[in-house]
Amino acid sequence: MISTLLVLIAMTLIQLALVLHVRNTLIDAASNGAHYGALANRSTADAQDRTRLLITESLHAGFAGNVSARSATIGESRVITVSVETQVPLIGLLPNGWGLHVQGEAVKYG
Repeated sequence: MISTLLVLIAMTLIQLALVLHVRNTLIDAASNGAHYGALANRSTADAQDRTRLLITESLHAGFAGNVSARSATIGESRVITVSVETQVPLIGLLPNGWGLHVQGEAVKYG
């Protein structure tokens, strides 16, 4: 009975670590995509494509299904915002849990 409990706790901790890994990877991909889109010769579509590519290569294509990018003017600066809407992996690495929203921003110069 104790062995079963220890295995259950171990599996729960592994899944929690996986959820945190997915969240951090998505945040990094969104930030990297926003910075890529903020380059002088890039657009919000480039930021969106870069974020999708990073998510697909790092995790699973299912996490890159709902990526959006937009540009807004704040004061005299343009800000590129990349948002990723997906689901947390409940079992394994498949996006099948509850909703997760992350975003990355970068200031566009020039």
